[in-house]
Amino acid sequence: MAAVVVAILDRDNWDANTDITVFVDVSRRRLTWVPRDLWSPLISDRVNAAFAMGGGGLLLDALAELGFSAQSAICLRRGATEAALAGASVRVPVGEPLDFWYPLLPTSRIEDGRKLVSFRPPGETLSGERLHQWIGARTMVDGHGTDFHRMRRQIVFLRALIAQGFDFRSVLKDPALARIAGEDPLPMLARVTAGWRMQVHDWVDDAVLDGKMVLVPRKPKPWWRRQIRRLREKLKRTRA
Repeated sequence: MAAVVVAILDRDNWDANTDITVFVDVSRRRLTWVPRDLWSPLISDRVNAAFAMGGGGLLLDALAELGFSAQSAICLRRGATEAALAGASVRVPVGEPLDFWYPLLPTSRIEDGRKLVSFRPPGETLSGERLHQWIGARTMVDGHGTDFHRMRRQIVFLRALIAQGFDFRSVLKDPALARIAGEDPLPMLARVTAGWRMQVHDWVDDAVLDGKMVLVPRKPKPWWRRQIRRLREKLKRTRA
């Protein structure tokens, strides 16, 4: 399997946790967003703490234990995304009205002050801070927002960005902004297109471990439960 991990830190320093982690499976032409709260038995913490603990090598080991084995990882400081997107503009589709509470500044805490940001159908042209609001907003005004909603918006954004021919290579090659563990990932990343499958790893359940709210892999249901569910669905169709 040819695969690469791309991780973006939530702050502009190398001691920060990873905020976005994407597993790029080049062999299957598929990108998978890995939740930052997924529990890692290897480090006894959320997987987003692995890079801060031991760099890209430990992040690769923690992800491999969870089923995401890759040959290399490229980890980017927050400043890398800010530099790459400075002056960028991208049109994204919006399927339904979205209203979020967002920090007064992208790097501040929402507890220290917030503002309302909205996105409206059928689409929005994003630039400047609006780009980061689309990528990062999590707290919906109606209280229903989760990190999974945020990751799905990131997929919409990345697909649109790639489709318009955006070039990431300048920041990916800057050693002040990017650190690589393992093989050179850039040749494999250059093969990604907007037509590749992009998905969120959401086969998880909520849990509390070491006093922390985390996510753990969902256990498959016993075969007999699946069979009962299929029989019930078949009975419903028959009655209809």
